[in-house]
Amino acid sequence: MKKELEKILRDICFIVKIEGRLVLKNYPITAAQFDLLQRLYFKGPMKMTELSTSLGIAKSTLSGIVQRLENIGYVSRIRGKDKRVFMISITEVGKSVVKSVIEKRVEFIGKVVNVMGEEHSMELLKILQRFKEEIEKCRSS
Repeated sequence: MKKELEKILRDICFIVKIEGRLVLKNYPITAAQFDLLQRLYFKGPMKMTELSTSLGIAKSTLSGIVQRLENIGYVSRIRGKDKRVFMISITEVGKSVVKSVIEKRVEFIGKVVNVMGEEHSMELLKILQRFKEEIEKCRSS
């Protein structure tokens, strides 16, 4: 059962991610660049080291991604109190990209929910909320 559940969750995440990323065809960014934008959108400004760890990529790779996003106005670098440290933050233009992808995901999920019906959708929502709570408990222990 554990393997089947992991596979279903993985498949669902992949499908929803791909549906949302169809919007990226309208923007001059890659999936990796979008991952960085999304992280900043939800977590707020971050240091390069935090971003590198959070995204699971090398700082050298991250530097190139940040540079390209900065050049097109999607992120900005702000020097911290320690002059060697930069905080990376998403700009309003970058936020609009993330919002458009989220809207596409919500639209897609809405289609599925309409097919499933309200009763089953509410049941699924409750189960997933409980599942998320248990995941969060297991992560911290």
